[in-house]
Amino acid sequence: MTALRVRAISTVAGMALAVALTGCAATNVAKAPAVAEHDAEFRMVILSDRTGGHTEGVYPAIIDEINLLKPDIVVTVGDQIEGYTDDMEAVSAEWDSVLAFLGELEAPWFLIAGNHDIWSDESDSLYTLKTGLATYYSFDYESTHFVILDNSRLGSWSDISDEQLTWLAKDLETHRESARIFVFYHKPFWAASTANGNPDAVHDLFVEYGVDAVFTGHYHHYFAGEYDGIPYSSIGSSGGHMYRADREPVARGEFFQFAWVTVGDGGHDLAIIHAGSVHPWDVNTIANEREMSRIEGSLVSVSSIPLAEGSVEWVDVTVTIANEGVVAIQDEAGWNLPKGWEADPESFQVEIAPGETGEFPVRLRNVGELYPVPDFSLTYPLTNGRTIEATVPLRVVRSAFAHELSPAPGIDAVADDWPGPAFISRFYPAHEGHEVEGKTAFGFGHDADHLYVMAICDDPEAEGIQAAVEVRDGPVYMDDCIGFFFHPDPDEMVVYQVYVNPLGTVFDQRITFDENMRYTVDASWDGEYKITCRTTDEGWRAEVRLPFSSFGVGSGEAGVWGLNFRRKQHRTQSQADWQVPIDYNPKTFGELILE
Repeated sequence: MTALRVRAISTVAGMALAVALTGCAATNVAKAPAVAEHDAEFRMVILSDRTGGHTEGVYPAIIDEINLLKPDIVVTVGDQIEGYTDDMEAVSAEWDSVLAFLGELEAPWFLIAGNHDIWSDESDSLYTLKTGLATYYSFDYESTHFVILDNSRLGSWSDISDEQLTWLAKDLETHRESARIFVFYHKPFWAASTANGNPDAVHDLFVEYGVDAVFTGHYHHYFAGEYDGIPYSSIGSSGGHMYRADREPVARGEFFQFAWVTVGDGGHDLAIIHAGSVHPWDVNTIANEREMSRIEGSLVSVSSIPLAEGSVEWVDVTVTIANEGVVAIQDEAGWNLPKGWEADPESFQVEIAPGETGEFPVRLRNVGELYPVPDFSLTYPLTNGRTIEATVPLRVVRSAFAHELSPAPGIDAVADDWPGPAFISRFYPAHEGHEVEGKTAFGFGHDADHLYVMAICDDPEAEGIQAAVEVRDGPVYMDDCIGFFFHPDPDEMVVYQVYVNPLGTVFDQRITFDENMRYTVDASWDGEYKITCRTTDEGWRAEVRLPFSSFGVGSGEAGVWGLNFRRKQHRTQSQADWQVPIDYNPKTFGELILE
């Protein structure tokens, strides 16, 4: 029998584990039979994200398939449960369910903590209690040293604790003479740092001590890259929600999957397995992913359509297609028109030589429900010889008006001092989501120094309204709540997110974007607000006063802000969104016109 030795340091309890297959008391090894010796080689499976809006039945089906392949060891890359709730009894039940699934594995298995597994101190403690594992640890299998890191609650490696970083350096130094070193962690920070040539102290340690490979998850699609001789692989969904799985899933690396790793004296090989299909390590490189992102993000574009509420007039838009490839684009391009939308023409022939750009005028109009909006698509050749069906949604820009209020409202959650026409009541559920039950209406106003918001959130079962979070910047978004995304300055890529629950508890943060639209979240940012919330037999009301100064806007400076906002209803697990989809990206926002 081959033994596993586990060295673990828990940030929760300082717990050390020593686990061997011959006598393990920890829950991280389940149904572990004798492992066959075979010329110093072993076979490993990497399981990825199960959660984040998981699809029932996928994870246990993958486990059945893994058992058929009979690997020697299984390691996850995190996000085993949905989490993100203060109800630890519910979280405990989720762990019981997933551990039952994992208990069916016929190989020894080890977990990694993801952001859905640990999001608070309480969930951190429960993770250790349920799994029997520390949040970061190491172990040896055959002649390979495994290092498990914890970035479940980190925004980047710059947030790593001195304790974990010191432990990592010492552990790598101690095992630098190992035949090979594999590192696992959940969030692929390497994609934003190392892959962009940015400083990364953790990657520097990997290079210094000869790490052989790094494995991550989190984004629910596969991508890979090699830096300083170290292959990085981010494994796609093993059951968690996917967004583009119906469009070129192999090219995008977006399909239900797990990784199969064969380890031998000459190194290791990785293949991605989906329903009996085996794909090579470079099925989707980060360079390929960026090319596709650039095609759909800028090379194929559709001008936005301003929407006057209730209008059924034709509006002119322009489709622009730039060919930066090496072969001509030749395709019958066209629109996917949901019910309630019309286009003239619906399709047209596209022929664009390399280096050329084409512009195509189209007329569109909305004669029914606003969402879903139309998609424009065409077949676009990639530099690797493949093609993608490049799909770009029409951008609808709604307008909300903030009237000047004189006198200013009393911040009493009573709508009597608000002008009736200012209220907006046309909202939409999130993609394939449920509709909120009860009336939803928002009003906006301003004076020289403040923005005012009034929200009406009716609920036919008002007794079911949830308002549990009392701590600033707690998970307010899990309660009944209202939420706002403000983009005050069109020349600055800065967005402010503010959520408020019926207790008046606030969750807020500042989001900044770089030139490539990669964002950084500053959760420590706090705005200053005056808030009154009121619960009635009909539902709840909120009135909020937000100083312009909190958002970098000077006194008396009116103008046009980027805006999106929503209401979330906990009882029905539904949302009423103004612009769909809700996204940090200000390019998806509507307009708030301060009159």
